[in-house]
Amino acid sequence: MSAPRPRVAILGIHLESNAFAPVSTEEDFRKSCYFEGDAMLAEAAKPAPAMPAEIPGFVEVMNATGPWEPLPIIITATEPGGPADQRFIDATLARMQTMLAAAGPLDAIYISNHGAMTSSDTEDPDGALYALGREAAGPDVPVLSTVDLHANISRRMVDCADCILAYRTNPHVDRRERGSEAATLIRRLLAGERWEKTFIRMPIVPPSVTLLTARGAYADMIAEGQRHIGPDLPVVSILGGFAFGDTREGGITVLTYGRGNEPKALALQLAEFAWAERERFRVRLTPLDDAIARAAKAGRNGERTAVCLADVADNPGGGGRGNTTDILERLLAEGVNRVLLGNFVDPVAAARCHTVGVGATVRMTLNEGSTDVYGRAVPIEATVIALSQGVVVGRRGIYAGRTVHLGPSAAIRVGGLTMVVCSRRIQCADPVFFETFGLDIGAFSSLVVKSRGHFRAGIDAWYTDDRIVEVDAAGLTSPVLERFSWKRLPRPVWPLDLDTHWQAPAIGSL
Repeated sequence: MSAPRPRVAILGIHLESNAFAPVSTEEDFRKSCYFEGDAMLAEAAKPAPAMPAEIPGFVEVMNATGPWEPLPIIITATEPGGPADQRFIDATLARMQTMLAAAGPLDAIYISNHGAMTSSDTEDPDGALYALGREAAGPDVPVLSTVDLHANISRRMVDCADCILAYRTNPHVDRRERGSEAATLIRRLLAGERWEKTFIRMPIVPPSVTLLTARGAYADMIAEGQRHIGPDLPVVSILGGFAFGDTREGGITVLTYGRGNEPKALALQLAEFAWAERERFRVRLTPLDDAIARAAKAGRNGERTAVCLADVADNPGGGGRGNTTDILERLLAEGVNRVLLGNFVDPVAAARCHTVGVGATVRMTLNEGSTDVYGRAVPIEATVIALSQGVVVGRRGIYAGRTVHLGPSAAIRVGGLTMVVCSRRIQCADPVFFETFGLDIGAFSSLVVKSRGHFRAGIDAWYTDDRIVEVDAAGLTSPVLERFSWKRLPRPVWPLDLDTHWQAPAIGSL
């Protein structure tokens, strides 16, 4: 049984690592989210905290459900990018270990974690984080984590945690709710409950665009899992994984926690469903020519909110750099009118706009000095419409109620194109990114967003699914997985290898 005032440590690291992107540095983490000790609780109490939403949700419900003593350790997070700098991970884990030891006896540990992190030297720093928590807790103290549904779950993570609770929505609009649920589960564990674990990994590495939860095979799996939730089966976590991590831990995983036979039987049922429906995890994109033609027609006809072009291959929310030019160059070459684009990441161009000021017309080159294979240099003549320091509070979708830092930013007009240029890599998933410049999404014929899927929860007031096209362009997050050189991903794997075979395990072996 727990103490009258259970002492619960809170810690975590959030990074979704794209193996093909540049290393995520200590500066990336510290500029985005790094809070230590009491600063964590102070930030969580703010109306619009700049931290993962799970932590405010967890603290709120722990406060509401009885006395406790929070022991805030460290929470750090950054936008998805390349593998984390090993030196930063080592230093952060060492600092966490020191703070946990100094905290004294623990009754529980809550880990707020993305779950798809790699580092420059290792494949499973998340597993090292969980092992650190288990070592500090000892064998009998509960350790519970929340993870993104794109987590690549390792055996080490499963073994070290009493429960891993995954998001259930994509776009991820349930992060605060999962933190709240984590607090409820912690209370049950503190009261003495324990659950058996069932863990199944599938040889299916789905492109992220196939993992929406409003429809599709993945949505069906989550809905079926939640239908069975009850006193003896409190948690069903179904992880789609993150292919671009390029790890041996890749693939859809099913985790159930509970008592009796039902958790094992359900895990097997869900795994068999995923395999039977694997064809639904293949991607179908709209050719670039077709997408541009639709936007051009809408502009000529003066339509409003006719088509949204999702630049899914350049999603900063998956490690994309936010600066690819396939769609941009075609829009300019074809003279497409009444189109709004965001966010193009170019700190040099944003700074130039701040130098010349609102109303000025300036000749400059996008990606000047920072070109890459996907982001070419694009000379433009632009009129500066508005400027911002880029500190905004999200209004809809995944950023709602959270403070987001875009860095010095500008809205510019280039011919018939209006676009937001910002300094920090943030995927375009909230209308506030335009509204802060006085731009109304509804006033344009078409919208281009550098985002994979989270934008859907932000723009659904303007664009229904039938007006959204996922464009086949180039970038670090292209859903066409055949375009990448995989090194560690387990092979054969669906849909990269269409001759992949899978045999369901015997229920007694789970």
